[in-house]
Order: sequence, then structure tokens, then C-alpha cells
Amino acid sequence: MSKVLLWIAVVMGAIYIVRVNYFGSKTYEPFMNGCLVSGASEARCSCLTDYVHERFDDLEVGRILRSDRSDAGFSERVDRVIAAGTLACKSADQ
Repeated sequence: MSKVLLWIAVVMGAIYIVRVNYFGSKTYEPFMNGCLVSGASEARCSCLTDYVHERFDDLEVGRILRSDRSDAGFSERVDRVIAAGTLACKSADQ
């Protein structure tokens, strides 16, 4: 039984690695472009885009791009992450 569970874990790990490396985010480029349109530098936008995509999945980033903030908890989380990401990425311009 433990060999079966180990085998399942290995297969799931391989699927995860392939998914992360070869099937990129569908929201990465639109988020980056929206940031660039705001007038921020490419370095800062790249940093912020990475920061946001580390903390939200594609569906959540899609909601952010559509300005779908109907859930108060989600809206507050978005505000916190964007503010923290903006502060964390200040050094990207320097």
C-alpha cells in the first residue's frame, strides 16, 4: 500500500512540475500589460506581476483583472497584497 501512495505522490509531483513549467498563466501577460499602461516601469511591473501571481491563482487574478470584487474578504485581500507588493517592488526601479 505504501508503494502505491509513493507512486501516486511521484506522479502528482511530476504533473505539478510540468504544469508549472510548461503551461503558463493565462493572466500573467494581461496583468503585466495593465500595469505598464498605468505608467509604472517594466521592472516594477514584472516584480509586481510575479508577486501577485505567487499569492493568487489564475482564477483570482482573472477576477482582479475584471474588477470583480463583490466579496468583501477577497477585496480586502487584494488591497493588502497589492499594497505589500508595491512596497516590496519599490527597489526594482533602482
